[in-house]
Amino acid sequence: MAEDKKIENKGADKEDKNSAQLTGRELIILVIFAPVVFTWLFLGARIIWSASSNPQTLDSIEGLLTALAVLTIPVSAGLGELWKLGGNKDE
Repeated sequence: MAEDKKIENKGADKEDKNSAQLTGRELIILVIFAPVVFTWLFLGARIIWSASSNPQTLDSIEGLLTALAVLTIPVSAGLGELWKLGGNKDE
């Protein structure tokens, strides 16, 4: 019977290594951070779409690129924080 329990525990360890779980901190960061990422992606796609379809957009693209650059700072910081949190679980 003791051997059966050891075999069951080994199976549970494998499931724990392959499972993905979010902590409360990660969930809050993701919920707050997701709209910023989606806005950044939308703005980047909109700039590319407008610049490729309308030549007048290229005349005023500096302001659009500045807005994209300003949003890039929190997006890169947030992604770095999420990757840092995800990397700590493996250690």
